[in-house]
Formats: sequence, C-alpha cells, structure tokens
Amino acid sequence: MGSSLKIELIAPFIESTKETFSTMISMNIRRKEVFIKEGFDMYGDFSGIIGLSGTTTGTCALSLPSEVALEAVRTMLMIPEDEVLSDEDTRDGVGELINMIAGGAKTKLSSTQYKFSITLPTIISGGKHEVYHRTGTYCVVVVFENAQGNTFALDVCVAVR
Repeated sequence: MGSSLKIELIAPFIESTKETFSTMISMNIRRKEVFIKEGFDMYGDFSGIIGLSGTTTGTCALSLPSEVALEAVRTMLMIPEDEVLSDEDTRDGVGELINMIAGGAKTKLSSTQYKFSITLPTIISGGKHEVYHRTGTYCVVVVFENAQGNTFALDVCVAVR
C-alpha cells in the first residue's frame, strides 16, 4: 500500500474527526502524530469501532481515554458536570462520535475509488483492551490532541489488496 493511498484514504478521516469534534462538542483538536500500527492495543479506555465494506474493507476506530470520552459526551449531550454520566451514555456517545466520523469520511470518499458502507458501531470499554485485525490489514493510527493537551486516537485499518 503506497504512501499516496495512505494520504488519499486517511486525510478524509482526519478532516472528518476534526469537523465532528469542532461541530458536535466545540472542541478544537489538532493532529499530533500519524504512524503505522503494530500490535493490537487500543489507545484509550473507550473505543468505538465501525466496519467498512465495499471497495474499501476494514475498520475505523475512535479510542478515547476516560477523561476525554467523558468530557466529549457530557458536552455533546449537554449534561452538566455535577450530574452523573452513566457508562451507557458514555458508550452511546462514543458510538455516535465514531458514526459521525466514519459517515463524514464516507461522504468525502464517495467520489473516489475508496467507496464503502459502514456498519453500526461496536463499543469496547476498559483499560488495556485490544482489537484484533485479520492478516493483511494495514492500520494507520492518527493521534489527536485537544487544547488541554489530552490525546486520543483514530485507527483506520484497511485490507491490503
């Protein structure tokens, strides 16, 4: 998988993540680093994963540390800090964020060779969780940072053809 493919395919996911966080939770984020993933460890405590199928197959996962997930979901759902945010609300919120990110990237890529459909999100929570990918999957991790210096990651993993 060449570097032009990485840029053409990954850039819409990066743009969609920035737009989703800016629009839905008024959080300005910046791309901190991009690297090829080795292993299966996820970045955070809450991961929302969406399957991609079509001419592009694989997964897209948003992985957030608890602090970032709680702040994002509280803001998105307009829940004050003094109210308890349930684990169910947090998982649903992370699922909605990855759904918007993958949907935005899908729209941006719809006129390219990288067309795909998306599944409903699956949420995995708990520290030190892993997501295994089938052999031949190429995974790019994009680490983002917010104004407070908190980081989270987006994994885009696609089958190599």
